[in-house]
Amino acid sequence: MDRRPYIIFGIAAILILILFLVFKQGGNRFDWTETYTETSKDPYGTFVLYEMLQTYFPGQTFTNIKEGIKSDLLIDSSQHQNYVFVGEAMYMDTADVTYLLDFVEQGNTAFICSKTIPYDLMFYLYYEECDGYYWDDYNQMVDSAGTVNLLHSSLMDPDPYQYKYVFKNQINEYRWAYIDSVFFCADDGSFTKLGYINDVYTNFAKKTYGKGAFYLHTNPITLSNIQLLDETGYTYASKLFTHLDDGPIYWDSFSRTAESVGRRMNELAGGGMNRSLASGGPLQFILAQESLAWAWYLTVLLGLLYLFFRAKRRQRIIPVTEENKNTSLEFISTIGSLYFLQNDHKKLSLQKMKLFLSYVRNHYNLTTGNLDEEFKQRLAIKSEIPRSLIDLIVLYYENIKNSTAVTENTLIDFHTEIDKFYKNCK
Repeated sequence: MDRRPYIIFGIAAILILILFLVFKQGGNRFDWTETYTETSKDPYGTFVLYEMLQTYFPGQTFTNIKEGIKSDLLIDSSQHQNYVFVGEAMYMDTADVTYLLDFVEQGNTAFICSKTIPYDLMFYLYYEECDGYYWDDYNQMVDSAGTVNLLHSSLMDPDPYQYKYVFKNQINEYRWAYIDSVFFCADDGSFTKLGYINDVYTNFAKKTYGKGAFYLHTNPITLSNIQLLDETGYTYASKLFTHLDDGPIYWDSFSRTAESVGRRMNELAGGGMNRSLASGGPLQFILAQESLAWAWYLTVLLGLLYLFFRAKRRQRIIPVTEENKNTSLEFISTIGSLYFLQNDHKKLSLQKMKLFLSYVRNHYNLTTGNLDEEFKQRLAIKSEIPRSLIDLIVLYYENIKNSTAVTENTLIDFHTEIDKFYKNCK
């Protein structure tokens, strides 16, 4: 009698029992996970904030986005509206980003409080470089406490608000996020500082977009239940939301995901020319949800057990070997067609210049914040490229950056000059 099926079901039953005991042993104890869910009354849920915002503007509607930004966030040009997100990270596809940008551009407000922010969104909010730096997400510092305050004279408190990270009733070190100072430059398109953490790091900033504005806060822990139950924490949260205008509030509970998922998706979107947030796939969302993750792991484990007990020695099927094909030309043709259809030669030219400057920084250890005479001379010496070619590349770049439209011929000429540099540099 084959007893292997009984062994498989026995092991599965034991695993299910172990999982049941793991989830049950918490009982009425607090869950110290940073969930930021509006239904959670645990320390790092947002039940208190959710209740506060529902009555923040008397007489105005309050909507919980449960089906998605495109479905539940309605753009009404007759009144001002507010979008609020609080969580570790945001899960947004290209359509979500476009819709939220349209929402703010028409005069509405978006308040986003998260430990990381989608790269595809920041591509539009911070496209021009400040002193040669391009966006690479929020920075982090490790400390057991964070002291925050607001910069506006009417909102600043004489005694800054201090938050401590508590985990299972013990004070622990925590990774506090902030916006690097290099992203605040004198250009009109840069951010405006509104608040700080630990005296020197910016954790609250404003970015005007169209007729509206984005408000970015990097520490959602300051808006959690455990902080808002304290009077000082409640006061700080109230001052943060004075930046909202009187009108309906949309609370986004649909786009919330884990910080690890958000940062991983930013890495995928920010690498090279790939800027698609949706390319991460649904598995990352599944692993970010505890219950779905356990179900996935259990399914994989049962599958492996089945293969282990049911596998038999069989003649391996000899696969049919297909003729090797050179698809390089097809790939190049496809990519070229995509950019031709998009017809955004300026964007592609600026991206090529970013890659060129990155190459210069990595290979010749030169700063690229100011493409002045000294920079061009040093680059010519180190790369052993004629000064005339470097002058021509910089001239092309300056003309392209300042122009409203770039022709196809200009793009080809610009690419040709940069390609000469790559082929002949030392």
